[in-house]
Amino acid sequence: MTGFEFPGEYYEIIRKDFRNLEVESSFFSSYLPAAGRVLDLGCGTGTNLRALSDLGYACTGVDQSEQFIDFAMKAGGDIEYVHCSAADYETQEQFDLIYAVFVTLNYLKRDELGRLLAKVRGWLRPGGRFVVDIGHMLNFADSYQPYIVAHHRHEGILITRLIRHAVNAHTANWRHEETILVREADGRVSMYDNFFDQMALTAPELRQLLKEAGLTVTEEYGSFRKEIPSPRGKGHLIFIAESVDGTSS
Repeated sequence: MTGFEFPGEYYEIIRKDFRNLEVESSFFSSYLPAAGRVLDLGCGTGTNLRALSDLGYACTGVDQSEQFIDFAMKAGGDIEYVHCSAADYETQEQFDLIYAVFVTLNYLKRDELGRLLAKVRGWLRPGGRFVVDIGHMLNFADSYQPYIVAHHRHEGILITRLIRHAVNAHTANWRHEETILVREADGRVSMYDNFFDQMALTAPELRQLLKEAGLTVTEEYGSFRKEIPSPRGKGHLIFIAESVDGTSS
């Protein structure tokens, strides 16, 4: 089925192999005032929000995966979760920090992206920041492999991911199909099937979309350690954007 629909506890195991929670939490908190408000668009299983909530921030998370949101709600913490696509989310609240990272925006349709960014500007408190980390064109080109097999292990659990990639150059669409096999510590085996589409955005394209939404890029990084981006455009590209006039709409 479209999107990430498999038990959240398995995603928690997978994410540890390519995410650094401590570094990400330090990055996000550096843009927050004491007791600031946070909105995570594409919160997944809520891992980042639980860490930020523990630091005293008021947190809201949005994700389209029912199973991930269910896991996040059961994992505890004084956090508000909303089950819906980032493009469909609506609120009258405002936030000191909004972020959409690890290619969340790439999952949207092109005609949804501009509308969402305009809403993000309205959700920012004066002086608030929007953090976005996109999968840009070179990321897709460099990482393209038609078939991938990946293994993840934790406390006797083995997760094997069988991945197939297909690219449609006419639509700049990246199709990711994935079968997940899980062998529990007691030998039980389960299987989950997912697929999703991603837009292959370029950095200039996103800068223009942010500008059209009334947001301006004030900082750019190549990692959550605030390293400078690669001059060749490889790896992460993280934008920090603010309202052009420093106020919300």
